[in-house]
Amino acid sequence: MPPIALTLFVVLFAASAVLGLRPAYDPSLGQGALNAVLGSAFLYLAIGLLARTTAAARAVGALVTLAGGVFALYFISQFAYHNYPDTPALIERLGNQTTFLPPIWLMYLHPNGVATLLEVLLPLAVALFLSSRKLPLKILCAFVIVVMLYAVFLTFSRGAWIGLGTAAALVLALALASRLPRDLAMAAIVAIVVLAAGGVVFVLAGGIERLPFLQSTVAAAESRLTLYRNALYLASDYAYTGIGLGDTFAMVYSRYSLLIFVPFLTYAHNLFLSVWLGQGLLGLLALAGIVVTFYVLVARVTRRAAPDALFHGAWLGVTATLVHGLTDSRQYIESPWAMPALFIALGLTAALGRLALREQPFERPRLAVRLAVPVVIGAAAVVAALALNVPLRALWAANQGAVDETHAELAPGLDETRRAELRESAIQHYQAALALDPGQPNASRRLGNLYVALERYDEAVPLLERAAAAEPEYPGAVKGLGLAYVWVGRTEDAARTLARLDNRRDIVNELYTWSAFQGEQNRPDLAAYARETADRLDGM
Repeated sequence: MPPIALTLFVVLFAASAVLGLRPAYDPSLGQGALNAVLGSAFLYLAIGLLARTTAAARAVGALVTLAGGVFALYFISQFAYHNYPDTPALIERLGNQTTFLPPIWLMYLHPNGVATLLEVLLPLAVALFLSSRKLPLKILCAFVIVVMLYAVFLTFSRGAWIGLGTAAALVLALALASRLPRDLAMAAIVAIVVLAAGGVVFVLAGGIERLPFLQSTVAAAESRLTLYRNALYLASDYAYTGIGLGDTFAMVYSRYSLLIFVPFLTYAHNLFLSVWLGQGLLGLLALAGIVVTFYVLVARVTRRAAPDALFHGAWLGVTATLVHGLTDSRQYIESPWAMPALFIALGLTAALGRLALREQPFERPRLAVRLAVPVVIGAAAVVAALALNVPLRALWAANQGAVDETHAELAPGLDETRRAELRESAIQHYQAALALDPGQPNASRRLGNLYVALERYDEAVPLLERAAAAEPEYPGAVKGLGLAYVWVGRTEDAARTLARLDNRRDIVNELYTWSAFQGEQNRPDLAAYARETADRLDGM
């Protein structure tokens, strides 16, 4: 039986995925991700229940690693046919030269998705190589390692490289700690940290200009930071429920964060943000619980037992993908094969850890009793906080309004009567949130932008002024206020507000488009306001 605490959080994670379909404006968009989460949780439980011996766990690890090697070979064999953009010339040239099969189209292999799978399995392959005694198996593992390393190189996934580098650094640090005198080991570890910090300082001090490779990396990081900031604001609108599981991010992010009507980015590029947005607060807490209990188990096993080498390969694979998850979340894009890899490694770690600790079956009920008390107390504290804390109640009302508004605008198949009912329900929820907490920016912004969409411009302005003051860097607030100023004829204020946004040229073009649209709607006054604001902004 796998560890109870970790297993409870895995089950809770799966339950949050089921609940994540409810807030989705189109539940069909989440079915694939839901199947992947449920299947992954099942794999975790199956490995924990069936791998009752180290030999059985090693057999599972060997099969999964071999499958990963075949997958890596397929990726290498098809590389040239995918024409990956933004791939450096050297990698593209090597990848084209090593494409050794004719086109076999099974699926589109996104490089980051491939890296997300292989970064979990590569440490398993290394562990099997180091611990295998039979020469044929050792040779096979060595071949799989080389193939996986080359495939990860071809992906040009810097997040995966950092994740695997972090895993390697942990191995080095643990080796130093176990083989050197304490003081010398600490000195060596500090030296490694100093070198890494020095590299960061070098980049920040301008050395980046001499390293074109890092220039593209830093540029990507800057755009990701902007995405994370905006996605955090968006997540706070749906703090409890999330926006819904699956491919819901693209339209919700564009519509309510960027205030545009076409999809721009398809996912949040961060595993923890993706879980929060897709599976709500319950899913985020479950993931946090998985991470904490997982590393508690790793520390306990490492300190008290002598586990099989595959145990270390499994937890290092999980570590690599969690580090990569700070900058990407392909588990929610290539769900059928990227999500299970993480939970298989979790299951192998749990099974091998329990085998190493030699825990007896009769101890499990005692542990369950010990866990029941803090879990019940914690649940009661959460319920009390939600019921008694006014800002949290206001946030819940705003969350309900955001879900209703999203369904009103984006849900397919609704007639206009039902959409109007949902919009009115959203307004009532936002007003209830502001009655509880008048300074809450979420409800102010969402209600203000909704009033703009309903052409209730005068009511929108004070709400959006309050929101923009509280969220001065968020396009959903700043752009919303600027557009509200446009439609009430405060064109100078509108231009000055919209000038705070980074994409000024795009805003100018959008205003000219609005001007043409309002003219077609027989609103010459609004068309003139939009054109005048565009002219002012263009001249700044």
